[in-house]
Parts: sequence; structure tokens; C-alpha cells
Amino acid sequence: MKTKPTPSWDYNHLALLSAFAVALGYLQASARLYVHRILGIGPLAANFDPNVMQQAPDWLISSQQTSEVALVILLTVAALLVARRLRHKLGVFVFAGGLARLIYYGSLKVAAGWPASWMIQDCLLWIPRPWYGQIWIALVVSAGAVALGLVLLRGFGRYPSSS
Repeated sequence: MKTKPTPSWDYNHLALLSAFAVALGYLQASARLYVHRILGIGPLAANFDPNVMQQAPDWLISSQQTSEVALVILLTVAALLVARRLRHKLGVFVFAGGLARLIYYGSLKVAAGWPASWMIQDCLLWIPRPWYGQIWIALVVSAGAVALGLVLLRGFGRYPSSS
């Protein structure tokens, strides 16, 4: 008796993981917009100037750094909870992290019309210290993380056949 081949992807698991990543990216974008409004610096600066951050209050930089640490913790916990194999855990982490970053910039573009160009500079990472670069770099790395995550997730959520 032939059994049906098991699909290499479980789309339900991937859809739930994607929803998680979309929510994370959107929350990050919303938080950034709120912080900029509270500080009275408009929706977002036209181009992120690293010199401005040298004048920023310490609490702002530390809150951005701890927010990024919290994101890493959330991604790690998600990976540990939903995946059994190390390869799949890493896949969950990099896929969800990459997708969250893509959604973050996409949400900022839709909500605030920022950035005007993907070539402008932004603070790409806050830990261990602020790292600045053009946004397109973050988008390419994030898209690569999504692709790598999909490769690592191959077979994720697939249940062994009963034969």
C-alpha cells in the first residue's frame, strides 16, 4: 500500500511563524514612531545622523539597546518552543528575525512615508553598540536571512508517516 508523500513544508507552521514575525516587525515600527513623536523630532528624520545620537539622552540609547535585546530573547524563545532540531531552531530564529526587519521598514514606509529612499542612512543595529549604514543593506541582509531560514526550516513541522 502506497502512502501519500509527506509535503516538505508544513504551511500552517510557516504561516504562524510568519504572523509572529509580522507582528514583531510592526510593533518595532510603532515603537519607533512613538519615540520620535514623544521627542518631538517629527515622524522620522530624512537621514539618520550619527552625530545626533551623540547628543541623545542615555536613556534613549539604552532603551533602544534593551529593546533589541528583548527582540533577540523573543526570537530565541520562539525557536526553543516551536522547533525540536537545532537546524529548525536556527531556521525559526533567522527566518522570523529577517522577516520582522523587512516588516519593520515596510511598516515605517507605509505609516510615515519613511524612508524616502532605501539609500539613506539609519541605525541598523543597536547592540553591542550603534551601527550605522544605508537601509538597503539591512533589507538585503534581512532577505538573505529569510531565504536561509526557509532552507533551514525544510521539513519543519512535518510529522513522520505512520508506515
